[in-house]
Amino acid sequence: MRNKLKLKTIFMMSFGVIVLVFLSSLYEKTGFTSIFEGSANDSINQNIQNRQLNNVNFKEVNIQAPIIDISGWQLPQEMDYDQISNQIVGAIIRVQHGGGSVKNNAASTSSGEDKSYKKHIEEFQSRNVPVAVYAYANGRSEKEMRKEARDFYDRAKDYTPTYWWVDVEEETMNDMNAGVEAFRDELESLGVENIGIYTQDWFLSAFQINVDKFNAIWFAHYGGDTGFLDSRPETDKHYELHQYTSQGKLNGYPNQLDFNIATSREDYEKIFTYK
Repeated sequence: MRNKLKLKTIFMMSFGVIVLVFLSSLYEKTGFTSIFEGSANDSINQNIQNRQLNNVNFKEVNIQAPIIDISGWQLPQEMDYDQISNQIVGAIIRVQHGGGSVKNNAASTSSGEDKSYKKHIEEFQSRNVPVAVYAYANGRSEKEMRKEARDFYDRAKDYTPTYWWVDVEEETMNDMNAGVEAFRDELESLGVENIGIYTQDWFLSAFQINVDKFNAIWFAHYGGDTGFLDSRPETDKHYELHQYTSQGKLNGYPNQLDFNIATSREDYEKIFTYK
């Protein structure tokens, strides 16, 4: 009887070890953390940790390769993320179009939320492409600008983007400088450290927008818009990122894309390092 009990104990211990090894293997292969943690956000958090541990090897990055910026107008079902990821060195994803679109459309909801931003971010981050985010700002008052900034933060914070960009392209209020600063200041108050502005140099001058408090500038300047870099912005401001064409072509996507390039390797690292 004692020998049988001993054999049974050994068997149960061995079985337990096998089960633990199996679960450990499953965890490593799938990153499925909820077995152990039981939280709905654990999978995202684990992906963030893995991404930080496997950050970009900047010395091996060809900074002449395209950085793309995309939105819900670039439909996920038309994108071969594997092919595209092998041709780019960064992606900047639109999270929202203002505080609300004129109407619900293919790219965004009536609240302004981009319909594809989650899919775009997850697909590129899972392929180790560094991802920043942007929001098109069109508030008609400082209060609306601050509301847009809070929505932007709430929608994107769980993805820990490398940079947060405010896209300013149109005059929506009398004092655009105050509106843009309200957006930036609200993001900063929420704990965001890397805040940049996307615009054009003439727009800054025309509406007297002060960019001194922003951490980076992203200028749009297309030159001949040939699909290639053929011109640089004429400005006395230092800019970290240059959107140089809307006619870029990549294998894995049938339509044109916006292409961008960092001004230097230092600027590239600044924009695409996960903190």
